[in-house]
Amino acid sequence: MISRSFALALLMVSCTSDGEPRGPARLAAEPEASMRATAVIRREGNHLRGEPSPYLLQHAHNPVDWYPWGEEALSRARREDRPIFLSIGYSTCHWCHVMEEESFEDDEVARFLNEHFVSIKVDREQRPDLDALYLEAVRRLGGSTGWPLTVFLTPDGVPFFGGTYFPRHGAGRRPGFLDVLREVARRYREDDDVAAQGRLVFEAIERAARPPSTGDRAVDARTLDLAMTRLAGARDPELGGFGRRQKFPNAPLLLAEVRHVARTDDVETRAHLVLTLEQAMRGGVRDHLAGTFHRYAVDRRWHVPHFEKTLYDNAQLAQVYVEAGRLLGRDDFVRVGRAVLDDLIAGWQREDGGFVVGFDADDPGGEGFYYSWTPAELEAALGPEDARTFATLFGVTAAGEPLLEGRSVLHRIDDEAARARLDRSPAELDAFVARVAPRLRSVRDRRASPAMDDKELAAWNGLAIIALANVGRWLDEPRYVEAARRAARFVMERLFEGGVMLRGRRDGASLGEGFLDDHALPLLGLLRLHAADGDPRWLLEADRLGRAITERFHDPELDAFHQSARRGELDGLPLRRPDLDDGVLPSGGNAAALALLELGAVAGDRRTYGLGERAIRAAAPRAVQSPFGSGFLLVALDHLVGESREAVIAGDPEDPRTRALWAVIRPTVPSRVLPVRLPAAGASEALVARFGALRGKVALDGAPTAYVCEIGRCELPTDDPATLRAQLASGAD
Repeated sequence: MISRSFALALLMVSCTSDGEPRGPARLAAEPEASMRATAVIRREGNHLRGEPSPYLLQHAHNPVDWYPWGEEALSRARREDRPIFLSIGYSTCHWCHVMEEESFEDDEVARFLNEHFVSIKVDREQRPDLDALYLEAVRRLGGSTGWPLTVFLTPDGVPFFGGTYFPRHGAGRRPGFLDVLREVARRYREDDDVAAQGRLVFEAIERAARPPSTGDRAVDARTLDLAMTRLAGARDPELGGFGRRQKFPNAPLLLAEVRHVARTDDVETRAHLVLTLEQAMRGGVRDHLAGTFHRYAVDRRWHVPHFEKTLYDNAQLAQVYVEAGRLLGRDDFVRVGRAVLDDLIAGWQREDGGFVVGFDADDPGGEGFYYSWTPAELEAALGPEDARTFATLFGVTAAGEPLLEGRSVLHRIDDEAARARLDRSPAELDAFVARVAPRLRSVRDRRASPAMDDKELAAWNGLAIIALANVGRWLDEPRYVEAARRAARFVMERLFEGGVMLRGRRDGASLGEGFLDDHALPLLGLLRLHAADGDPRWLLEADRLGRAITERFHDPELDAFHQSARRGELDGLPLRRPDLDDGVLPSGGNAAALALLELGAVAGDRRTYGLGERAIRAAAPRAVQSPFGSGFLLVALDHLVGESREAVIAGDPEDPRTRALWAVIRPTVPSRVLPVRLPAAGASEALVARFGALRGKVALDGAPTAYVCEIGRCELPTDDPATLRAQLASGAD
């Protein structure tokens, strides 16, 4: 493979036989003009000036002559026959910052890049299509994957070498970044077919994206159960989560486990789910003063976090904790989910209603300083007695964590030994924490905090709307529903323009045309929001998003949905493919399939329902083959095989009889019941025109009335809560 030959070549060029770096330590012989040009770029900025992405703006005054992805950069590469150096990252990525400081701020590196490459910088949160494509390409080329993602391309976008972080200076047999650049430039000049392996990789990626032929694509509960059985092989049975190294609280997989327990009451899945949620909520991966979670723990014990925080993790985890808590009778899980949403509303939601992306891992005070404590700091904030109790309960010691220069990450030590030392009951300890945590939070708020990434992305706001609307409905909490409404208004009024969703905004500036997940996740959010507040506007807006998805992203040949509506020839994207791989975020394809399935069911629209159903059936073999990368697909499959029903309640919302019917519906989860709320007179003509299944559903004889249906048939209307409960239960088997 090309990647292997490159690896061998790089090892050869990194050192001479006597161990000294090969080539001059500095490019002293560079033409004076090149040095002056680099200085001008540093002073005046490069082609990233004026970009809306915070990540791109962070690099706008590097001496590297960066371009954003686009025709200007690609045309220059083709015109000058230069290889492309593509660097992909995001603003809260720690190692992205390290590589910038070491290499992209280095004049010698910048001069070499500017003379031999066209350098393109991409924000993965702004262009997830490019990130997903080249991440998979580097993996197939044999390189390491992650961020910063480092990829070298031909002028037509074909990758021929890649990896992640490269240190500025090599050590031993490990090449430094400038060594890599020199070897890549040499290989590009001398190899007549440097892109041969890359073309094969693209062909393999395209083949892999096509759903396998499965005859009539029969999918039933056995398909889902087999996928969940195979997923069990990735579980950590001792400490929870998946895998035995770093611990990511993978919310789509955890939600799949919640739904699997609800459907089957599987003992092993239940035990793993409980263990994981307990470990994560007690570990240092959770910010115990704010309530939200860090992105992952660097160790197996959920203890020391990578201190980045993201909206997508926290929105999904809030729902998982509340849904699991209600299912399992765990009030502590519900409290964790509420705390997450409370912090999102207080610290992440902007005046325009949108939620920001998250908070940086890098800390002005040093690694983890903002979130960590010493015994002396606790004593200064709480006094000696409370400080000792808190330190015992949250593991704050004089030795601290070696990774944090002796400071301690808060992690709840909630075992019998700790309670015995403190001589307090669990309830007393909870009351103690509730009393002192705000005092510590007040002290911490005076520290210099990690930077906020203030982009407002459509897809991630969709996840927030889903969580807030669901939890607000389940817990009858108006604050959460109102926060969901504000976010929905932001998405539909500020981001959805002319039938196209923007990726997002920052400081009012557009982040460009959106992708499939930017349409699908808000669509799911709008359906959840209507279920929470009954406003018909959200159904009509959901219908608009559904039509945009089917018109711009659906591929009828594959029964799948593409990540990007753009054609490659329009923006240089060399390969357009279905979006089916779930990670810690739902894929746009699986989210779209579930959203259209639900939208079609509520509307009584067999065509829309069929688009979602066929896409889920087509993708189902992936869930069995690769369940770890199919978390949200498992959720969609659970919905498909679980015989969910639509429940319409028509009646005056202030009528106690309407509230009694609604009390039956309110606690239900979307995988079992899709609620619709109508006034006593029924749906408006505008709503019926798009949602034909709502026609004629009115309060009968003046009494609030419930209608339970599924695609193709309906139960008899009822005004009796007990009958309604029985009708819903009959479809839950």
